[in-house]
Amino acid sequence: MRHGGQRGAALIVAMLIAALAATVAVSLAASQQQWFASVAQRRDQVQAQALAQAGVQWARQILFEDARTTQIDHLGEPWAFPLPSTPIEDGSIEGRIVDAQGLLNVNNLVGSQALLERTRFERLFARLGVPVAALDAITDWIDADSITRPTGAEDAWYAQQASPMLAANAPVTRTAELALVRGLSPEAVRALAPYVIALPGETALNVNTAPPAVLAAAVKGLPDAALPGLIADRARKPFAGIQEFRSRLPQGASLDQETALDFRSAYFLVTVRARQGTSQANVRALVKRSGGGWPAVVWQTLE
Repeated sequence: MRHGGQRGAALIVAMLIAALAATVAVSLAASQQQWFASVAQRRDQVQAQALAQAGVQWARQILFEDARTTQIDHLGEPWAFPLPSTPIEDGSIEGRIVDAQGLLNVNNLVGSQALLERTRFERLFARLGVPVAALDAITDWIDADSITRPTGAEDAWYAQQASPMLAANAPVTRTAELALVRGLSPEAVRALAPYVIALPGETALNVNTAPPAVLAAAVKGLPDAALPGLIADRARKPFAGIQEFRSRLPQGASLDQETALDFRSAYFLVTVRARQGTSQANVRALVKRSGGGWPAVVWQTLE
């Protein structure tokens, strides 16, 4: 009976060891599957990011070729047509190029033609329902001095807020920064986003690519009823120069300052979205072309 008990105990021990081994094996298999999944996800993420960054190079190539073959920039050129979502192996890519000089440059508010730019911004703000008084605060945020404009704000005002800070007193780099400025709500910043850009230094406005709201802000006395006709006329035949642009304006419309307008651009905003497997990557880049050389990347974000 003693031997039988020993054999029973040994059998139980063997069964316990077998169960333990099976448990360990299952655990290892699960961990291995998780590791494989993690590696695959990371691989897809890296590939999606590489694909999105390759899209920026695609945009630079298009802009480089465009500069060699055309004298003006307009919305009928190849760069202006979005790349629709294009399937690739286990993924897709899409992107678009926007003429950044078709938008109002917020940094022009402190340039040599600041009064003219303010007039344009006032027209745009009024059209969009954004408080015009916020322009004083935007200008205070950008300029280098500490003098507060009537409806503006400098360090003293920002230091008293729930999240104390100081005014930038420097050019804006990204338009999202405007959400920090006194008098601009997140809703106002979102309303401005399609029409306002932050570009280095002073830039002229390309009237061939400006959205209707920006074109209306740039042309004095342009009736809303005449705006669709001007846009349609531009699509039929882009403006080649200032004299032609002036001659094709509707009756009663005029230009505040001709030197602040252009028909060719240097800055372009590139947006690319790539997907690989379940991973997605988004790239935004500001590209500048000059002197006929390869376009340079001013800044780039990768998410």
